[in-house]
Amino acid sequence: MSVLVPVMLAATLVGACTSGGGEEPTPSTSTIITTITRPRPTPAKSSAFTPPPARSVTPLSPNSDPAAGEVEKACPYVASTPDENPDVNVADMEGDHVYRTTVLTGLKPVGCRFYFYAPPFEAIADIQPQTFPTARDAYNAMVRTGQAGQNYSGRPHIIPGVDAIVYQTQFFGDDGDQDWACVFAKGNVMVVVHTQQTNVSYNALQIATAIAPKL
Repeated sequence: MSVLVPVMLAATLVGACTSGGGEEPTPSTSTIITTITRPRPTPAKSSAFTPPPARSVTPLSPNSDPAAGEVEKACPYVASTPDENPDVNVADMEGDHVYRTTVLTGLKPVGCRFYFYAPPFEAIADIQPQTFPTARDAYNAMVRTGQAGQNYSGRPHIIPGVDAIVYQTQFFGDDGDQDWACVFAKGNVMVVVHTQQTNVSYNALQIATAIAPKL
């Protein structure tokens, strides 16, 4: 982008002296037009995030292999059962027995999923992290994720410096869009915790609070 900037230049012209007496110098003012080239501003890139459509998780029966992108192993953030940790575990916090646990390897950082011990062997909870370029992007994504659900409500400072939103969405197919979830942002990572609980949000919030220090 070129901008024309007028520059005023004052010059004093000194006349020559004559034997008959000198005349007073006559000041002269002239205008010089200078062209300054500045780079054209670049529009800022949009950081808008669109939450993926809510969906039900496919059950995992005892004789079935985990779905693509899932590996059966312990979750790195929290114990699955009281046998692993009697004080903090998903079975107690969610309110259902956990029979199988998988790690969601396609997420960054990895996620976890926890399956029920009896038919239909549905997922009772999962943890889905997602990394963003900045902490602001992660926070904005958290807000949009909560607002995409039903009955969303803020939960500030679940641990120091970490805010969360609880909301209802689809997770276990039989429940429609009534399953409670909790989404929080920590640094540049957003984490969604789903449960199959339809009555209260506390279970999802409790799991989110337990894992937030480890993400």
